[in-house]
Amino acid sequence: MTSRSRWPKVSVIISNFNGIKLNLILSSLDSIFQGDYPNFEVIVVDNASLDNSTTLIKKKFGQDKRLKIIENPVNMYSQGLNLGIKVATGEYIAFFNNDIEFKNGYFQQIIKTFNKNPKAALVQGKLLYFYDHQIIDSVGETMDIYGNPITIGGGEQDLVHFDKPKEILSACGAASVIKHSILNHVGGIDSDYGIGYEDMDLALRIRLKGFKILYCPSAVIYHKRGKTDLSTLVRVKVRWHFNKNRIATMIKNYPILLLLKALPITILLYIGAGLWEIFLKGKINLGLTRFTAMLWIILNAPNLLKKRITIRKNINKAGEESILCLLSKTSILESFLSFVKVK
Repeated sequence: MTSRSRWPKVSVIISNFNGIKLNLILSSLDSIFQGDYPNFEVIVVDNASLDNSTTLIKKKFGQDKRLKIIENPVNMYSQGLNLGIKVATGEYIAFFNNDIEFKNGYFQQIIKTFNKNPKAALVQGKLLYFYDHQIIDSVGETMDIYGNPITIGGGEQDLVHFDKPKEILSACGAASVIKHSILNHVGGIDSDYGIGYEDMDLALRIRLKGFKILYCPSAVIYHKRGKTDLSTLVRVKVRWHFNKNRIATMIKNYPILLLLKALPITILLYIGAGLWEIFLKGKINLGLTRFTAMLWIILNAPNLLKKRITIRKNINKAGEESILCLLSKTSILESFLSFVKVK
């Protein structure tokens, strides 16, 4: 199958912030436009970059009718994704970061996976580290019951056991493909998130409706993970969003018994990690984000509970069981050490 009409249209939404300064976005776009998939559009959502990203993207790719550029007035990742979704016309939507390098055959393998699995809603390929293609970047995402995120395979050698398709709890937000119709069914990205956990929240909502999330090892793509220059101020802002969104994701999606078991421990972990960061590591601003995030949760509790009621209405019991099975089984100590990033 090579003709455009025989392959469904894919809308590639690329989130960008200072992608020119970081020397990322132009090479990423080059790899996509020069790729072999015959039916796609690219929607670059620029999240208030300070480096003339949109000007230079238009200069190099502006003549290509497959390109759309949206200028988000604020640097908020989740809001930007929703802006991209609103103008997307593809049957499938690919979420890419601006540090992704496309590889030929990627979308073909993803689409074949969807075709073979009618209940599949979201598919992730094999992400390899761009600077060493023998190292896994991600073959899926999960978390423990306390909301601590875990990248499956991250940093490991690309060995044969990563070549088997499987179900995963969630897909990596840096590169994944979703059916457009599923977003209409389960709702889009939660704009209150800002940045962090929006992919996990979406994945849990997908599973609660009985759909599947799959890993497709034959769809290979490269990721320049960690190539950033975030200032201390921005790191604090990002950490705060991650901290509030972790708890928000639990409140919105967890079965009530699991929530009652896990949430009090997560709060204790926040308190312990916050005190550790403030008094033992001397990172006062970062440590305080644990406490200000919990304050945000308290102030926004009515809205979170309203979202929970909507999400958990008419849930699929098998889908809920799949969440419980795919959560990582880590101890409280392991989770705490991950919270404070002690290796």
